[in-house]
Amino acid sequence: MRNASKKPSFLDSKIIPFFKKYGIFLIVLFLVFPYVYKYVKSGIETIRNTNLEAQKTKNANENGKADPTITKDKIQAIKKKYSSVSSKSMDNIVASAFKIAKAFGTNVDDNHVLLGGMIDLYNIKAMTEDEETAMAYLKKHTGTFPILEDVYYKTATKSKNLRNDILEYLSKAQYAEMAKFYKSKGYNWL
Repeated sequence: MRNASKKPSFLDSKIIPFFKKYGIFLIVLFLVFPYVYKYVKSGIETIRNTNLEAQKTKNANENGKADPTITKDKIQAIKKKYSSVSSKSMDNIVASAFKIAKAFGTNVDDNHVLLGGMIDLYNIKAMTEDEETAMAYLKKHTGTFPILEDVYYKTATKSKNLRNDILEYLSKAQYAEMAKFYKSKGYNWL
């Protein structure tokens, strides 16, 4: 005689009842979760971008005042951030950042605004760039370019990016010359 009570298989006893009970939930989870994840991620990016824009506006407004005490405080904060750099080297970087800004015509003293930043007033002298001077100072800071960039952004200009200004104000030949110089020193140029 055959055994009438056959042991049910794992598929019949565990898997099929599980999918009958939770199948709809799993399908909804796999269909909806990617959209929810994308929505949450874009929301976080929007908040992060808003915070960055607010910081940029605040920095530009502070630099627009050209207040020496604010500038000095910002320089001290940058010096603390890069504490491994010697004081003399840091002073040289700060001076170079201000001279590059003046050479490009992006320094705070030559750029004024009306109506709370709605209208920019530029000094006519600042409209002509002195690329050779800027290149001379950029060549001095092959190993400390990120620090120079930070000082340029936070203190020497109204939140202008040094990389963008280099791309805007240097000609292709000058840009190639700087790339060749940095490569000869063992660094990547921008």
